[in-house]
Amino acid sequence: MSAAVAQQASVATLPVAEDVVYLSHSSSTMMEKCAAAYAYRYRDRLQSQAESMNLGFGKAFDQAVSGFLVGDVYGHDVDAVSVFTQTYAEWTSQCVVEISTRWKGQDAIIETGQLLVTRFVEWWRDSGFSVMLDPEGKPIIQRELRVRLPRNVIYTAILDLMVMTPEGQVAVVDVKTPSADCPEGFPITSGQLTGQQLVVEAHAGELGIDRVEKLGFLNAIKRPVPTTKRGEGPTIAPVHLVDARTPEQVEEYIQSRLWVADDIRRKRFAKRSLDAYNTPCTLCEFRQLCTTGSREGLIVRPPRKRRP
Repeated sequence: MSAAVAQQASVATLPVAEDVVYLSHSSSTMMEKCAAAYAYRYRDRLQSQAESMNLGFGKAFDQAVSGFLVGDVYGHDVDAVSVFTQTYAEWTSQCVVEISTRWKGQDAIIETGQLLVTRFVEWWRDSGFSVMLDPEGKPIIQRELRVRLPRNVIYTAILDLMVMTPEGQVAVVDVKTPSADCPEGFPITSGQLTGQQLVVEAHAGELGIDRVEKLGFLNAIKRPVPTTKRGEGPTIAPVHLVDARTPEQVEEYIQSRLWVADDIRRKRFAKRSLDAYNTPCTLCEFRQLCTTGSREGLIVRPPRKRRP
């Protein structure tokens, strides 16, 4: 065999680098739930022109909670209720907002948000939790972290809050504003919490921790303020922290994300309607596009600028 032929043969056997795939909990979960919806949102960058009030409410609550907690760390008084009100008002002024029939207009939504923020502040002061600080003394709140997984997959997670529990344990707490508490035992199996542990432990030195010990959700239940004494109204659900995942469980989650990335690279974007009693299609923003081909009510998001 000539030297040239030998060189060609050796080059032909070199592995081909796989295209980078960016994943998060929300994107990979959408891919698992309905790959067609993933393609519409992340490949074609489509989204509904109208946005659910739940999105704006969650953003405003996060801003209010973050502002209050940062102020609490540094000894500054922050009017968290005003932060919520202003943030939500700014969001609604920029969006076409969809509101479900359970709400009697924007005033009812704002009233719920204000009361929920007030109850969070009360809950926090009695909780015994303290915000974790990184080695630079910065609160670990709303911190975006990324980790490069095998086979050129980059996984991103945003930490709502890292706390020290009253027992001295390091905990990752994800803050949500659902309309009902999550099912009992859900934090034990939640992939979102597993992904957050994954990125935290990948940045343990930067965050100044040895390991994550506890995981859980803080569910601020978003209900209309009752007009009678019989209604429940908005409340902070009991926070149940569970043990952190074992290394084997984290590795299992990593493998599952690599499988999702494989499907994305191979453009396996099949529609998944499942069965009528549990179909994801009912609330899907791409339902009309999927069934009729019409893009009415959809807009194209501008390209995202990714950090290097």
